[in-house]
Amino acid sequence: MTLPQRLSVLFLQGHPSAFSRDLGAEMARRGHRVTRVNVCAGDWLYWRGPETINYRGRADGWLVFLETLCRARGVTHIVYFADRLPWHVAAQQVADRLGIQAVSYEFGYLRPDWIIVERGGQSAWSHFPDDLPVIRKLAKGLPAPDMTLRYRFDFGTEALNEVVFNLSNVFLWFLYPHYDTDRRYHPLREYLGYIPRLIRARRRAEPARQAIVRLVGARTPFFTVALQMQGDYQIRRNSPYRDIREFVQQVITSFAAHADPAARLVFKKHPLDNGLERWGDVVSSLASAAGIADRVIFLDGGDLQALLRASAGVVIINSTVGLHALQALTPVKTMGIALYDIPGLTHQGPLDRFWAEASPPAQADVTALVRLLAAALHVKGDFYSPEGRKAGVTAMADRLDTDGVNGHGAFVPVPPRLEKAAAIGVRL
Repeated sequence: MTLPQRLSVLFLQGHPSAFSRDLGAEMARRGHRVTRVNVCAGDWLYWRGPETINYRGRADGWLVFLETLCRARGVTHIVYFADRLPWHVAAQQVADRLGIQAVSYEFGYLRPDWIIVERGGQSAWSHFPDDLPVIRKLAKGLPAPDMTLRYRFDFGTEALNEVVFNLSNVFLWFLYPHYDTDRRYHPLREYLGYIPRLIRARRRAEPARQAIVRLVGARTPFFTVALQMQGDYQIRRNSPYRDIREFVQQVITSFAAHADPAARLVFKKHPLDNGLERWGDVVSSLASAAGIADRVIFLDGGDLQALLRASAGVVIINSTVGLHALQALTPVKTMGIALYDIPGLTHQGPLDRFWAEASPPAQADVTALVRLLAAALHVKGDFYSPEGRKAGVTAMADRLDTDGVNGHGAFVPVPPRLEKAAAIGVRL
């Protein structure tokens, strides 16, 4: 079933793969008007053709250009990957002003095998309800999501697409001379940082595995801190931190002052960290300064799920690790803005009290959250494998066709997390 009117869909920057182009082709096949705007060489490499427009102007002219284009083409939907890119922040503003539906997509909260499709944006800008009784009510009767891993792709495919997209913007900069990558690190420096990590990958794996076995087997309680990547937009746009060092220092200081002296604190490095930040040294130095060097452990590798299941609690900024921890019925404290940070599910008090008051969520409440997330905000599929991409494209096109984004009532008109974001210092 399709909407009675013909949609006019404007595609902005997409995931560095064929996904966005394939979705546009599917929407056009269904009879909808499709327009694409490229703002950089990487965009152009992944989507070229008569329906594309190249914007080579300056950032300060983008908002006026976009609004003019939307009016001229009668745009009904703006679709983009990653809601906090500067181009997409402006697009959301234009959409709100003109009554257009802005649709952001991302890697799924329920990854792997899932893609988020959400109105407006994620995290602070998510319209998903944050009231547990409402979530329970909306989830009632929804089926259990299919968590079977159906689509697979190798890391090399993902890495190649990322490198091609970002380095094309470096070497072909003159095609879009005013494009700002808005990245923390220059792509060449970032990718060179991966070389020593890849060389030492096997050497790191076994010590981390053994350390986790010892932690899980011991009777000593421990808390896990899952580190995110320094350049992650979730840090830069959905947390109060300018640098993850601030978060690490806050956690260590609080743990030293308020946790049981018998407890241990385990920091786990993000598996895709580029290696430019020496997190092991940072953690070691701060732990020594706080006088708890013997109680702090740093892991570069190992089985995260095993850690989550055995932890007395998990502290994160806003990583999807928090949702995995909830599914393991492990207490969670978030320090930034996360969709799953909901009273009744996660610790709402200050970090200082978490070490003694951490309490696990109820299985029924986690089940309700996951069912509503899967039904309302996710489609099954991925960006790289042919089968996964086809499944994701078809399902996302269906959502657009049937006005099913944030379906099942999972849409609060005013993003309910904005007030908290402002209160903790998120730059909105």
